[in-house]
Amino acid sequence: MTTTERSDTLLDRLSDREMQVLALVAEGSSNLAIGRRLRLRPKTVEAHVRSLFTKLELEPRPDEHRRVLAAVTYLHGRRA
Repeated sequence: MTTTERSDTLLDRLSDREMQVLALVAEGSSNLAIGRRLRLRPKTVEAHVRSLFTKLELEPRPDEHRRVLAAVTYLHGRRA
């Protein structure tokens, strides 16, 4: 399996809402900004971010590192 195929497979696990959140994470948006943009409560955004980290198989590390890895996965999958 190539890296692109793996990224596509991982991204396919995400719900439509999680993909919206991930796209905003990839743009560098904070959880607060994501909540405002999508009209979600802060706890809801946090839940979506945690869920997408799990579905993208991002190991526990400092949150900012996982956000970058999630963004890279998203962007890599979009090139395919």
